[in-house]
Amino acid sequence: METIDNSLLTQISCGDESAFEELFKIYRDRLFNYIFKITKSRETAEEIVMDVFLKLWNGRALIAEIENFPSFIFLVARNKSIDFLRTASKDRVLQELIWDEIQVLSDSRADGRIVINELEGEVDRVVKQLSPQRQTVFRLSREEHMSYDQIAKHLHLSKSTIKNHMIDSLRFIRVHMTTKLDIFIVSLLLFKKYF
Repeated sequence: METIDNSLLTQISCGDESAFEELFKIYRDRLFNYIFKITKSRETAEEIVMDVFLKLWNGRALIAEIENFPSFIFLVARNKSIDFLRTASKDRVLQELIWDEIQVLSDSRADGRIVINELEGEVDRVVKQLSPQRQTVFRLSREEHMSYDQIAKHLHLSKSTIKNHMIDSLRFIRVHMTTKLDIFIVSLLLFKKYF
């Protein structure tokens, strides 16, 4: 890791834009690669890099006081990446966009496909832990693509019972998966494979 000359940080704290540009050149690619590993999205990684540097520029008056600048900038990048993942876990459109990027990566890399297969296998193992009736309801909904009405008629149950089974099943899967895997990947798998 390249060390940063304290005089560069001092210049930035005084508003020197050329010094800030130099700092950007030093860290831009490394931050992008780091963030990309977390988010799996090139576009998101680019945006977060810009956000990190915007935050640095807006707080430039205090930048010279940072004792370990490399650790600091990567910590900011990590926190912004985690914030993005938390937002994505609640936003289906973001999940779909990220999933598409993960799929492109996994299609072009054998190890990516292996990881995806392992994660999907883990979801299937958790589904097998559901009660027989919940497992049947879940599989009819997510694998056979039957509506709640169709499942209710098929199993001679009420639609509200089917809905309750699905809510409880999804909750069970999330709880059991998040004890083993990163919550973001779990959310992507659940929403892509089962929604």
